[in-house]
Amino acid sequence: MAVSDEQLIRWLLHSDQRIRSASLDLLSSSYCSSPEILKNVQEVWNREGVEAAFRDFPLISHLSIPAEKVGEILARAAQMIAGRKLTDRVCRCAGKLLEALSVERASTFAPHLEAIRSLKQESKIFFRVPIESMELRAAALERQASSLHLDFEDGQPADIVIALESLWERGEADRWIERGMQAWINSSVGSASASPLAVAVLELVSRHSIRGYEESLMELVDRDEASVADLATIGLVRGRNPQTQQLIAERFAKMSRSGQLRSLDLIRRMRLPQSSELVRFLLPYGVDITVQNGARSAEVMLFDFKLLEDWLEAFLLLDETSVQRLEYAIPIVLPLAQEVSASDWPRIKSLLLMRLGRGFEIEYSV
Repeated sequence: MAVSDEQLIRWLLHSDQRIRSASLDLLSSSYCSSPEILKNVQEVWNREGVEAAFRDFPLISHLSIPAEKVGEILARAAQMIAGRKLTDRVCRCAGKLLEALSVERASTFAPHLEAIRSLKQESKIFFRVPIESMELRAAALERQASSLHLDFEDGQPADIVIALESLWERGEADRWIERGMQAWINSSVGSASASPLAVAVLELVSRHSIRGYEESLMELVDRDEASVADLATIGLVRGRNPQTQQLIAERFAKMSRSGQLRSLDLIRRMRLPQSSELVRFLLPYGVDITVQNGARSAEVMLFDFKLLEDWLEAFLLLDETSVQRLEYAIPIVLPLAQEVSASDWPRIKSLLLMRLGRGFEIEYSV
């Protein structure tokens, strides 16, 4: 089984910054929404200081902020920017907190808009916080459903996006999502000429965890237009539905090179049971050596030490460029080996040093 959310969340508190940072990166890339992530991030900030806690915190792609923590987060962000330059690491981390909040459900940030607006005015670090859009999304929560439905008939594309999200929060968007997804399936056109509803639906499923549309999204993963295929891929990662793996297994051999690479990225980021077995199954069907190397990269990043021999083989066969690209995550093998396969540590350590060089520091033994 791939390294789990529970393990990675626990390792956010590890004494080694490399392990903390790699754990946060894997959780972020999977769009994990556990409230324990923010709790542990804050605990490490308190213990180690923001500068030393995580290597590249401002670069993570996702951080879930529970509604009950918004007030606390705003207060913390205000403290973090006080008297600091925009380029200061602590200030940049404060910016990430508000960016993360801005993409949450509108109901999460709506009660705090005044405080968010005030904080945005205090520092230019919050330039990526779309306060006007957030205000419109919050206002839509107060509108009648009948009023929102009218936006699908005569509203601008931006109005449709907001109306769809507001209806989704109320559990009343299914028929609109189905219409939008069907519009994609019925057409081969890209987003530039697709219907506004289709575009809005794809944006919605890429921003929130929404299940039930896996088959339609898998069709889009193999589209030529990268912007469409990438959003569909993100939507499937957010859903983390085991059905997605079955769909990949059925369609992989007939996919284009880009579709195969996105599918492998999907498997890697979802980190579901049987992910490693699926990657091994798909490897021979890769259309070229790049895809096959992508399969090995995915297997390495799953860190499935229940299948240690396969993991070691994948790491051994990776090309040098991939080894260097994945090096940031490799420290995860340290606590993983302790928990899963302590007796195998000498072999694991030997392979790491052979591929990464003696300069790769291993600070403790198992």
